[in-house]
Amino acid sequence: MLISIEGIDGSGKTTVAHALVDFLQKEGYPAVLFKDPGDTPLAEEIRSLLFKYEMDPITELLLFEAARSSLTWEKILPALSEGKIVILDRFIDSTVAYQGYGREINLGTVSILNHIATRGIKPNLTLLLNVPLHVALSRLSDRSRFEREEYLRKVRDAYILLAHQEKERIKIVDASRSFEEVFEEVKTEVLSVLYNKET
Repeated sequence: MLISIEGIDGSGKTTVAHALVDFLQKEGYPAVLFKDPGDTPLAEEIRSLLFKYEMDPITELLLFEAARSSLTWEKILPALSEGKIVILDRFIDSTVAYQGYGREINLGTVSILNHIATRGIKPNLTLLLNVPLHVALSRLSDRSRFEREEYLRKVRDAYILLAHQEKERIKIVDASRSFEEVFEEVKTEVLSVLYNKET
C-alpha cells in the first residue's frame, strides 16, 4: 500500500509523515517512510543540486523526475513487493502542483514524466494537509518574499483543484489545527483504508 503526504511548504507534512510511520510500526504494520526527492544516493545528489542552483522550469522538472525514478526503482517498488506500507513525504501531486501549476509547465508533459518515473504506480491514499497561506508563510524563514507568496498561492490552489478532481484518492485535512487534532484525522483516514484493504 502506498500513502503520500502532500501540502505546501509550511503545512507540516514532514512532521505528520514521521508520526504516521511511527504510529503504524507501533501498531504492528510493516511501514516505511521515504522522502521525494531523496533517500537513494543518486536522488540525494539530485536533491542537493535542486536546492543549490537556480534553474529553468524544465530542467527542474527533469531533475525531480530523475530523482523520483531512482527512488521508485530502488526503494518504493521493492518495499511494495515485500508487502510493506510505504509512506511518502511528497510524490507525484507535488510535481503537478509545483512544476505544473506553479512553474506553468504543460500538465500533459508533467503527467507523462510522472508516469515514466513511477512506472505507473499511484498512491492508494493521498493526505493533503491544507493550511491558509498566511499560516504556511508564518512558518517559513523566507516568508517576506512577495514572489514566494504568489508562487505558493498558485501551488495551494492547484492542490485544492487536484483534491476535487480525485476525491476518492486525495483527502483534504485541515492542518491549521493543533497537531493532535490533525494527526487524529490522519490516523482515521489511514486506518479506514487499511481496514477496507484487509477485508
